[in-house]
This record gives sequence, C-alpha cells and structure tokens, in this order.
Amino acid sequence: MGGGDAGEGRRIPYAGDVLRVLGESDGLAFCELTVPARFAGPPPHVHHGFDEAIYVLEGALTMVRGRSDPEPVAVGGLILAPRGARHTFANPHDRPARVLGVWSPASALDFMAEIGAALPATGPPDPAELAAIYHRHDSEIVP
Repeated sequence: MGGGDAGEGRRIPYAGDVLRVLGESDGLAFCELTVPARFAGPPPHVHHGFDEAIYVLEGALTMVRGRSDPEPVAVGGLILAPRGARHTFANPHDRPARVLGVWSPASALDFMAEIGAALPATGPPDPAELAAIYHRHDSEIVP
C-alpha cells in the first residue's frame, strides 16, 4: 500500500499543476489537487473501467451529470461519477478550488497522468489528443 505521509506521495501533472497521490492500493486511490481558476474542465465523458469521485475542500466547481445543465458544487459537495455515467466538471470562478479525488481501481491514475498532462490550465485542449487518451483508457468523450 502507498500512502502514509501525505507529503511524500507521488505527483502527477494535471492542468498546469499537480495531482498529489495521498494513498493508493490496487483497488483505490486518493489524491489532492488544485483545479485552476477559470479551468474549462475536460469534455463530457464516460469511464467504463473505473469510478471517480471529486470532493470539494476549498473553492467551488460546477458539474454536469448525464445531460443536466451545470450545477454548482460548493465546499463539502461531491461529484460522483460511477462507471458508465456521463459527467464533467469545471471551475468557472476567479479562485482555484482544492479537491480530494478518489478513483477505483487505482489503475485509473494511469489515465489521470495522461489526461492531466494534456489538459492546459487555460485555453482549449487538443480534441484529437484527448479522444486518443480516453480511448486508450476504456473511456470516451460523449458530447
């Protein structure tokens, strides 16, 4: 099991910042990350091979579940995306948001490493690059 000291976890690039792995086992990974201010987020998508949850610790986000309009997610709010559920999130605010991310199984961190490096903190990502990354990780962009 990884984890122990929160200051010693591995770091994964994400949208111009880092996702800090707080602990992981084969079945589960816990990470802390900062979602940059004005971050447009990933395109709406579905993961077929893992579950994802994002808990807001500081700041605020918006989320889309299914075909809903964006909903606000304040401190203490949870974005829960089980396998097969269309979802996305964004930070349309002027302040960064600090969140706790949970993925199951932990192999989802391979996806997070690739997608995090491809998502810029500002501006649009390369759609073809994103589609290829999602495809490699049993996920898909679902407009």
